Formats: sequence, structure tokens, C-alpha cells
Amino acid sequence: MVLNFPFKKPSSGSSDVPVKSVSDNDFSEAINLFKKQRKKVGISLEQLSKETKISRNVLRAIENGWKKYLPEKTYLVSMIKSLEVKLNIERGSLNGLLARQGSVNNISRFKFNFINIDFLNSPIGSLLYIIFMLLSILALNSQQRYLIKINSVSIEPIITEKSFMKDSNIINNKKKK
Repeated sequence: MVLNFPFKKPSSGSSDVPVKSVSDNDFSEAINLFKKQRKKVGISLEQLSKETKISRNVLRAIENGWKKYLPEKTYLVSMIKSLEVKLNIERGSLNGLLARQGSVNNISRFKFNFINIDFLNSPIGSLLYIIFMLLSILALNSQQRYLIKINSVSIEPIITEKSFMKDSNIINNKKKK
């Protein structure tokens, strides 16, 4: 479950990627280099996905320039390194893919929408799920209390007429032998 908090600070971790800001031009150049080199090597997205262990969806997002479908920078850095090695590209030449729309201050807020697939991954969704489960348990508990009250709870097995006839025939046949 991914939790994005609005007070999240940008990490100043020690990575091999330069800290310089990446422009949209660098992003476009990195996409074009990726496409050109992938076609030059003659590898499909599916095969590249299998060999680098990067999902096809991420590779499609890279190739089509879909910034919002790219993973977080932490994961993207290691993916870029893997792609550069596999496609025989100079190290650091795909760093233009690290461009992001907006900044940490512009974190998109969760919208309360039942159609949203990430609904249960939000704190509101988790809370509603817990409430739903507790209400379900209470409903089952009250139904069991009602059944006990009217003496309809039985610990004996339910025997239908057909199974009773079969069982009695088997018992009678054993007694005759």
C-alpha cells in the first residue's frame, strides 16, 4: 500500500544520478534515444521486459512519453541503469526520463470515487473497509442470536428423505447378512 503524504520532503539520497533539473527537452531526447536504440538493437518491448524485469507498462510509458505512468524516481533510476546496459547506451543518457510534472508540493490529492481502483489503498477506503467488516460481523452475530432465541440452531446433521432411505437400506442389508 503506497502512502503519499503532502508533507513528504524530497529525498537527498546519494544516488549516481546528477541532481540538475531535467527539462522537457531532455525528456523528449531520452524518449527518442530509447526508441531509436531499441529498434537498432532489434528487441521488442515484451522481450526487453522479460530480460530487464521491467514491466511492459513502464516500458510503454517510457516509449510513449507518458510521465504520469512512470514509477517514482527511486525505482526509475535503477530501471534506467538496467535499460542503458541492455540497450548499449552511454551511462546517464536516459536520465532525461527523470523529468516530472509538478513538484513534491503539488502532490495529487485522493478523490473520493468508488470507481477509482486505488480506493481501498487510501486511508478513507481502509476505514470504510474496516467499518463494513465490523458491521458484517455484527449482522451475522445478531442473526445467530435470533436463531438461538427461536431454537432453530441444531447440532445434529440434516438428513434428507433420500439419504435417510439409503442409510436405512444399508443398515438393513448389513443386519441380514
